[in-house]
Amino acid sequence: MRVLLTAATMAMGGAERVVIELATGLTAGGDQVAVAADHGPLDSELDQIGIARFTQPGYGRSPMSIARGAAGIRRAIRTFRPDLIHSHNVKSTGLAAAARASSRARPPLLATFHGVRRGEYRPAALILRAAAVVVCVSDDVADGLARSGLPRSRLRVIANAVPAPEPLDARRREALDGELGLGGRPVVSLVGRLVRQKVPRRFLEAAALIASELPECRFLVVGDGPLRPDLEADARRLSIDQAVRFTGIRPDARDLISRSDLIVFSSDWEGMSLVALEALAAGTPVVATAVEGMQELLGGGAGVLVQRDAGSLAAAVIDLLGDPQRRAEMGRIGREQITTDHSLSGMIDAYRRLYGELTARPGPT
Repeated sequence: MRVLLTAATMAMGGAERVVIELATGLTAGGDQVAVAADHGPLDSELDQIGIARFTQPGYGRSPMSIARGAAGIRRAIRTFRPDLIHSHNVKSTGLAAAARASSRARPPLLATFHGVRRGEYRPAALILRAAAVVVCVSDDVADGLARSGLPRSRLRVIANAVPAPEPLDARRREALDGELGLGGRPVVSLVGRLVRQKVPRRFLEAAALIASELPECRFLVVGDGPLRPDLEADARRLSIDQAVRFTGIRPDARDLISRSDLIVFSSDWEGMSLVALEALAAGTPVVATAVEGMQELLGGGAGVLVQRDAGSLAAAVIDLLGDPQRRAEMGRIGREQITTDHSLSGMIDAYRRLYGELTARPGPT
């Protein structure tokens, strides 16, 4: 089968990582895959897979950017001649629908919805109606779309997945500790884009409370984004700049997740976080605000859910750092959950079955 995957950009994000994993798995299984997206750091991984690559320009929301983005996907349809288009998230679905409508060939359009903040579900549902089927990455996300008017008959749930990590051996752990000045101390990490959705300032405020109780603790902020300069200033204002390491984007982020004693999510909303899945796969417990996606993922005991305030995050972290036996049990639960519910082979097989279903029937005109 010829599958065209589309995304707004190949930046470092959960939806983009799913595109990488799908492109890799589908290609290994004998399918022909192309990706249409604006350029980003993950392009290097697409290059390694050796698939067809098309530029979908237009990262902004202006009419000109939208027109350019749709034109990029239209070129991909004309050149690659896919049997199916698989878009990721709302903007990419809108662009793919516009490109498909103005193309001579009209392959079925499947959309994967990775989530938006609660107030944006209704406009998202309006755009996602252009797809024959919308895959949601969690039951929480599917419930939100159904409440916003998308018929349940058009929705499927396929959970995101991550590969099993390589164990972090003693030599690699020692090298990371030396590079980042961790010195064998307890490590609590925030991993992801430094954007408003993730509320990283809440993490730093929690870190200040934790440091007042556990001054030996160190904190990693792994990732980058527009909020980084303000966050570095916040760390100085909170007098924790000596305890916090801003690492930027790291190709070895999975090693840092494995090195951490806890991964913290201070977000206002999540879909099905790839970072959280990678933490569970590594056996690293998660402390997260009780938002959609996290509630579903951590309900089995691989982490702790708290209210959306720094004090609640700090209290949960301090409690878990003082209970290594409980952390070990959470790690065991998390690894088992990944094997059972979030395997890469299971995710890819589920999408492949859905591709077959959609290409066997006429799509919407």
